[in-house]
Amino acid sequence: MDDKVKFQAKIPEVPLKELETLWLQVGGTLCNLECTHCFISCGPKNETIAMMTLAQVEERLRESRELGVKDYYITGGEVFINPEIFEILEAILSYGPLDVLTNGTQITPEKAHRLKAMQEASENPLRFRVSMEHFDEAKNDEIRGKNAYRKAIAGIACLADAGFSPILTVTRTWEEKLESKMESEFIAFLRKNGVQRPQIKILPGFLLGQLAENERNYSQEEYVTEKCFDNFDITQLQCATSRMATGDGVYVCPILVDNPSARMGDTIGQTTRPFPLSHSACYTCRVTGMTCKSSS
Repeated sequence: MDDKVKFQAKIPEVPLKELETLWLQVGGTLCNLECTHCFISCGPKNETIAMMTLAQVEERLRESRELGVKDYYITGGEVFINPEIFEILEAILSYGPLDVLTNGTQITPEKAHRLKAMQEASENPLRFRVSMEHFDEAKNDEIRGKNAYRKAIAGIACLADAGFSPILTVTRTWEEKLESKMESEFIAFLRKNGVQRPQIKILPGFLLGQLAENERNYSQEEYVTEKCFDNFDITQLQCATSRMATGDGVYVCPILVDNPSARMGDTIGQTTRPFPLSHSACYTCRVTGMTCKSSS
């Protein structure tokens, strides 16, 4: 399909049904790893999106309470690189349940015990999602870099020893027919490393950032149209119930956080309008039913 036909089609818009979830890009794009499929190309030298300060987080939290936000997620980059991370965690937990997305490699026994004390002092649950690629060390490190596997396992073990059951987040790199087998293998891997209530979240690859460079970009046919929603409620999409705050404004979602067209305003209150699903990443969410949240 040529671009002329594509852009003549009416672009569906997703309304903000209810603001249930606030994401915060606490780690910016700084990360100690450089994964070959990272959709915003995070790494040790990528400061495209700055880490959020405690003051910036607190400003968004105050606004979120007024707008009725029910739960919170933080991501990066790697959140534990942020020098104010523990103060940020305490601040968010005073507002509601918190899911922390991390690569796990920065978690030490001391940090895990501090996190345990924080959880014991809060009435709101604190959960962790640790990202890896494979239960095989060589396959994992091929994507995440040398020693990433061992460091992540050490972090998972520290969290498990402190009483947490981190959810393992994995990007699908296998054929769909192997899904059940891979899930079982990952669950066994978590149990082996001391996780009492093992869970896994499998994400599709987004043809953005490093994955686009290393594999391919989206094709002209990979975008949503009105027909995509003939038998699908558009408000089931994550962007109907959440927004993504950064130190430089509020975006529609975590996937498009480095896309200028996805920036909706300076404050959360400025982003309650419908959003046009014009990016091909929206197609991935629609066809896979994907949500960045820990559970659908």
